[in-house]
Amino acid sequence: MKPKLLLYIVIYTILLNGFFQQYLIKSQYLPFISDIIIFILAFTRISSNYIFKEIRNITGKSIIFLISILLIFSTAIALVNLMSPKSILWGLRMVIRYFLLFILINRYFNICDTIKFRKIIIRFFWLNSSIIAFQYFIEHKYADFIGGTFLNNGEIFVFCLLSTFIFTKEYFEKRIKRNIYLLFIATEMFIAMAAEIKIMYFTIPIAIYGVYALTVKFNFKHIIILTIAFFCIIPTMKIAMSLMYGNEYIDKVFDLENIQKETTHSYNLSSEAADYSFNRGTCIEKATNFILKDPVHILTGFGIGSGNTSDKFETWINQTYSGITSYNWFTSSWILVEYGWIGFILWILVLLCLSKRFLYFYKKYRNKEIKYWSTLGFLSTLSTFIIAWYNNMPYFNAYLIYLFWAICFVGIQKQIKYQKNV
Repeated sequence: MKPKLLLYIVIYTILLNGFFQQYLIKSQYLPFISDIIIFILAFTRISSNYIFKEIRNITGKSIIFLISILLIFSTAIALVNLMSPKSILWGLRMVIRYFLLFILINRYFNICDTIKFRKIIIRFFWLNSSIIAFQYFIEHKYADFIGGTFLNNGEIFVFCLLSTFIFTKEYFEKRIKRNIYLLFIATEMFIAMAAEIKIMYFTIPIAIYGVYALTVKFNFKHIIILTIAFFCIIPTMKIAMSLMYGNEYIDKVFDLENIQKETTHSYNLSSEAADYSFNRGTCIEKATNFILKDPVHILTGFGIGSGNTSDKFETWINQTYSGITSYNWFTSSWILVEYGWIGFILWILVLLCLSKRFLYFYKKYRNKEIKYWSTLGFLSTLSTFIIAWYNNMPYFNAYLIYLFWAICFVGIQKQIKYQKNV
């Protein structure tokens, strides 16, 4: 079977995993289909020379250097902390698979595939929305129990955020009609309310503004429109939310004091873990003070794979802390446990270098397609910080995010090569 076809199987597996597990086959091994395909393709089709030459030219030297240091450093720390070889290999597998997918997409995809990917995301948004409507109205599911084509509402949030970038860019590029775009916004609001993804009420406007700012040239008229939108957006959202929720719930969503309370209270439902449980606003501090504790581990963590939650490859850290702290629910605390503050800073630097790389292409080239994908790439890397604050997907289940970045780079690099050959 051709590599490109296998990669499309991976893409559809990523997008349909939740649907398969909810309605067809409930198996913890189903997601490994993507892993197996990626590792087979990587070890049979990709040379080390391609990784360190071609990919370095695409992403820039600093990103490859930082990732290499991070993996070597964290593996050495895991060995020093006497973590079992199988847990280390499990941790390496979890991280390396994302980079291999990124490399394979850049190796085998072309401009036509970026167009296909754009269409796939748009179609899957409507499919996912239809399944969410079915789950909400027919199955009477809500909040965390709603997953659509994904397993949970955390994955839905990431997919909707990336979809917002694409739909908004399509609208400002006049590739979709206004009524379709307004239907998209209304659908996202329904998803946010049905799945109780409160963060979407704030990220949807930010995502739209980000694409707008990088697409449309500013003039006085735009400033007036943005000013009006700024003052109207919260009242408009409150009116929309009143269709499904009462005033007390709606007021809490936008109340600053309640937001602070929501992000700092004990996230674990167990009463025994009330004093130890992490939350989005406390996970960094508590991971540092409660799990890492001493100066050495605060700097280095316990090594890659040390915090994994696998039933077969788990470590004493997972057995001791995951049940009472829920450190594995948030990207920041999970990375701190495994990499320490040194690794956490390196991970942040990788994201910053990635966003800088996309911004470089955005500023350098005037080609419409290069502008398109560099805009989406830049905004998606910056939004990863928000996703990392919200859940664990940028570390635990980052296939969709790395796939999106890879497609953005394909759209940029292949267009650059096309321009040179014309």
